[in-house]
Amino acid sequence: MSEDRKYEYDYNTNFAPLAMLKGLLPPLGQIAGAGWLLKVAVQLTRLFINGLANESKSLEDEGIKDAAEALSALYSSDDLQPSQHTSDRIERIIKSLDVVADKSQAHTLFEKILRQIASNSLDAQDVLEFAKLLVNRTEEPSSNDRPETLKGYEDQFKKIFGIIPIVPLPEISKNFEQDLQFANMRVAGPNPLVIERMTEEDSRFPVTNAQYQSVMGGADSIQQALSDGRLYLADYGVFENALQGTYPQEQKYICAPLAMFAVPKQGEKRYLCPIAIQCFQEPGDDNPIFTPQDGNWLIAKTIVQVADANFHEAISHLGRTHLFIEPFVIATYRALPEDNILRKLLLPHFEGTLFINWGANDILAARKGGLDELLAQTIDATRVVATQGAQSYLFDFNGSMLKETLKRRGVEDPEKLPYYPYRDDAIEIWDAIQDWVTGYLKEKYKSDSDVQNDADLQGWAKELLSYEGGRLKKFGNEEGKIGTLNYLIEATTMIIFTASAQHAAVNFPQSKIMSYTPAMPLAGYSPAPTTTAGSGSEQDLIQFLPTLDIALAQLNLTYLLGSVYYTKLGYYPSDFEDGLSGEQKEALTTFQSQLNTIEKEIEERNHKNRDVAYEYLMPSKVPQSINI
Repeated sequence: MSEDRKYEYDYNTNFAPLAMLKGLLPPLGQIAGAGWLLKVAVQLTRLFINGLANESKSLEDEGIKDAAEALSALYSSDDLQPSQHTSDRIERIIKSLDVVADKSQAHTLFEKILRQIASNSLDAQDVLEFAKLLVNRTEEPSSNDRPETLKGYEDQFKKIFGIIPIVPLPEISKNFEQDLQFANMRVAGPNPLVIERMTEEDSRFPVTNAQYQSVMGGADSIQQALSDGRLYLADYGVFENALQGTYPQEQKYICAPLAMFAVPKQGEKRYLCPIAIQCFQEPGDDNPIFTPQDGNWLIAKTIVQVADANFHEAISHLGRTHLFIEPFVIATYRALPEDNILRKLLLPHFEGTLFINWGANDILAARKGGLDELLAQTIDATRVVATQGAQSYLFDFNGSMLKETLKRRGVEDPEKLPYYPYRDDAIEIWDAIQDWVTGYLKEKYKSDSDVQNDADLQGWAKELLSYEGGRLKKFGNEEGKIGTLNYLIEATTMIIFTASAQHAAVNFPQSKIMSYTPAMPLAGYSPAPTTTAGSGSEQDLIQFLPTLDIALAQLNLTYLLGSVYYTKLGYYPSDFEDGLSGEQKEALTTFQSQLNTIEKEIEERNHKNRDVAYEYLMPSKVPQSINI
């Protein structure tokens, strides 16, 4: 079967009318390599044991404790090579859990997968089924319990002997209630892509100068901050009139908040400061403006976090990385021959993406799937938001490149917004990728005419733009064609950056931040307050948060998605490197050296200039492709 017949477009998936792959080809085992499967299986078994420990309410059950201890010892190293030592520990885990009388389907798969790990014979279908059981629960929550204190959510991250974590508790659990941490999430959290510079006062959000000065002091003013370019807005208007979901019977809530932030006029570390929050888009007596002095301030911040979490999962993560990349994968397989220089470069950056996206479409986005259970909107509304998020980039490819989006939001200038870890690290990686792509492509394309006269390359662009193909818009720089070498380099950089660094920036904070539910709940469970008065107590927050069962489901999903690191940016398969010319090999060596330098620079910035380390764009933690 020819390549174009194997890779067919489907416009009728859960994310219609986006261009996605029809079916799942090649077979599971060929898409999910052994190294990737092992990493996924390891994290799944961690979550299973952690879940058992939560069901028993403690680790006092000796069988679970013994199994958890053996599991921790087994996974103390990433090098899980089959050996008698490994097999013995795995049999100890299985024997320890014989105390569980009523074994579930997940328990049976858990034992099966452990034995596959021991024999180095993991089966992709079994791993996939195990993942489905852990992130898509088929049963309704067993209780509607909320903890008496926030420690109840912390206790979901079980420890052996009180010190050895089965699943690590995120550091943010210690300070998520602090205002500076709340502001830090806008520039260094899971979704550092919403905040934009204000150039004038916003009639939807009538923050008074008195409210502003209650935070920033009398020596500053809104007008001064606007004039200096120091005033910023996080606007979640995309959720206005959101269709709010229920699961299983409990009503979920999401608002469309506006949140104002400002950079101080002076100071050693000019971090963003939160000024005010309004829970809905239109001002009114029942939609007050909250400031840090108000009793319901913590609830208002959590309302912003819920909106940010839903924007993150549906738009920034699913829509603008996973769904955005898929048309490029399909078109590359279909339109570029196997010996094409661009195809050879891109394929390592597409490894595993079709498989993962198939899982997102078939599992997570299904009714009663993980997104339906956890996110605030109905699953149909979430799919629409994700699709629109992808289209906003696919329909404006040229305007969606990193530096264009930063400029459009008015956040590109370090003088105006000094502290923006995502921006500073991302730009360095973008530039390094662009240098590498330049050195690689110049082997074949010496001039603009070489690009213009490459029929395969122009056919690829045509397929991406076609309504029967990728359905992109504003791709190319000469009436739908790739007219210059510089444009080809920039477009290729955008594709590789999105598949590697951009996805890393929005994916891996899930395990480090979002797995601790109070820091970033995926839904609210009580309406927004209509008055600024409130106790500001922990109990008020707990009533807004999900039950422990739902929180554990959020832990499972976000930890799994954010904990699997497979491949590393800049390090290609040996057959790719063997086919490089001398100049291309030199360009790759330079790229790898640049990434090492960036790593050291980020480490230094984290140590010297950042109170909270931002590690999601450290090159050593950026995979080559969207493979989880």
